[in-house]
Amino acid sequence: MVAALGLATLNSCKDTIDDFDAPAFATFASDPVVVSLPDGAQETKEITIYTANKTSSDRVIDVVVTEATDADPASYNVPSSVTIPANSNEAKLSIDFTSVNLELTSEKKLVLRLTQTDGLNVGEDLVIGMSQSCPSGEAKVKITLGFDDWPEEAAWRILDSTGATVLASADPFGYGAYAGSTGSLDIVQCLTSGTYTIQIYDQYGDGGTTYTITSDGTQVLSLGGGGYGGSYSAQITL
Repeated sequence: MVAALGLATLNSCKDTIDDFDAPAFATFASDPVVVSLPDGAQETKEITIYTANKTSSDRVIDVVVTEATDADPASYNVPSSVTIPANSNEAKLSIDFTSVNLELTSEKKLVLRLTQTDGLNVGEDLVIGMSQSCPSGEAKVKITLGFDDWPEEAAWRILDSTGATVLASADPFGYGAYAGSTGSLDIVQCLTSGTYTIQIYDQYGDGGTTYTITSDGTQVLSLGGGGYGGSYSAQITL
């Protein structure tokens, strides 16, 4: 009798699993999307859309560009809908991007939304970051300074292999460039790929300003405010 009860329970669970209907739900893939283009360039990216269930017929989901978008409309071309094929739970949305009014120093954003209907729930909006990249053979260098209470004491410069200054806190080089600054500051510039020397100075000799340098998004230097005293020098490869 116990065995019979166990079999009945197992069959009941199996029936429940077989009868389960996945919800009608669609969402963008969760991976971050970043588009970086040199001036005048074009690129096509495919964005994946997933659904929680499969159906025996094609499903068309409308796609809208939301008001949160601040990228120039001429810089993107988004289809008005995406089709999930029959017996599938994913599709690709192809978006064309053009480098129009993109900036080197900051990101514009394109925000997309899947349209919810009575028979379909949708996930979060997709935010696509758009910026201008450097020409071929050059790296986008981002220097982030974090100031202490005496920003005027900070000075830095980047030298190429010949010893020539290619980027600096001031020209002519010296202290005082950041007098009155608070918080942090980003400097973004294109430099020819290669090896450089970064020289960092503090006028009072006790450090204070923090430095982080990235090359095309990869960190190449991180220096805390108390880690260099009056001066610091290091090689960086871009």
